[in-house]
Amino acid sequence: MSDGKPFLNLRILGFCGADESVDVELLQIISVRHPWVEWGILFGTDLEGSPRFPSRRWLENLFLVKKEAGDVMKVAAHLCHNRCLELLEGDLNFVSELRAHGFPRFQINATKSNGITLDPQRVSLYATNLKFAMTSLPDAEWILQVNEDTVELWQLLQLNSPKNLSILYDSSCGRGVQLSVFPSPPEFPVVPFGYAGGIGPQNIRQILLSVAEVAGGKPVWVDMESSLRVKVVDSNQVIRDEFSIRKCYECIRVAQEFGLP
Repeated sequence: MSDGKPFLNLRILGFCGADESVDVELLQIISVRHPWVEWGILFGTDLEGSPRFPSRRWLENLFLVKKEAGDVMKVAAHLCHNRCLELLEGDLNFVSELRAHGFPRFQINATKSNGITLDPQRVSLYATNLKFAMTSLPDAEWILQVNEDTVELWQLLQLNSPKNLSILYDSSCGRGVQLSVFPSPPEFPVVPFGYAGGIGPQNIRQILLSVAEVAGGKPVWVDMESSLRVKVVDSNQVIRDEFSIRKCYECIRVAQEFGLP
């Protein structure tokens, strides 16, 4: 770039954890203006309606707004807790429903911080079931968090991996600890890749510079979640954990410095 920044081929800027505290219409407005923004929606039935995990009513509104606007809004399903486990066990009913509602990307959060402790005796079965899911929904992109919790699963998946497998480097295992190392993308198999871990308004400029250097012009995405939360005291003096659109916009403005429209 003319200002000295390395070229960043950023395909997606991911904001995760949208929930009841934000109006779906606001997400849609931002998506129209910035089509490279993606909203990561967290799923886990045992947590529905709590911060970061929207209720079914909120989701139904999301489905409606998204459809009425011509599916401009980018969304990804982040499967946690029992929603992740049921996929690992071979149940495709829920992900098939989400695919029908216009979710093209599914992130498999098979980490301890997301309620999953992989059974070493069943990892081979889990890999087989995930490959079946990928081939059963070939027009969807399937993302595996790659870190110390999932290394065995990743090693099995990369053997004859389906072409719709992607990986997200998140050494913090979903705990929001800032990235300190940026692994180079694998040469073989060649898979789409992204980075997550402690990214937010306070450091996104430096993170994007580091990502640009290691990606070498290849398409890449970044995701963030914990940094987008704020504590709000309501009229009853109750402290609420809310999703911050303002923090999203701070990150959007920095991304635009790297040439995104």
